[in-house]
Amino acid sequence: MENFSNEAYYLFFSALANRTRLAIIDVLKEGPKSISGVSDALEQDESVVAYNIKRLEHSALLRSVGSGKEKLYSLNMEIVEPLSELLTFHTNKYCPDLKSCITLEKLKEYMKKEAAKETFIEHA
Repeated sequence: MENFSNEAYYLFFSALANRTRLAIIDVLKEGPKSISGVSDALEQDESVVAYNIKRLEHSALLRSVGSGKEKLYSLNMEIVEPLSELLTFHTNKYCPDLKSCITLEKLKEYMKKEAAKETFIEHA
């Protein structure tokens, strides 16, 4: 195993340890969207979405093109694709029943409800 920085791991995983951010990633799987597009999909206030998009972008999980109202955000597949493969491997090997516990539709519904919660815990 290569040397790693606990701080780098912390920053990366703390960006993912937030239901709103996970819901944003889920929405962006469908393709690039503006803040208002993500906001509409999640039925969330644009300021909440913008804050969380900024955190994901800072962690290199998202990319953006354009500026202002025309700015579009998309997943950084260089990071997200290997992460998705790793999580699939982990789920298949260590928690195979997880797939049968909840349908994709119910999971999306749950993620939407979780994203709607206004609880924020930020670590400096």
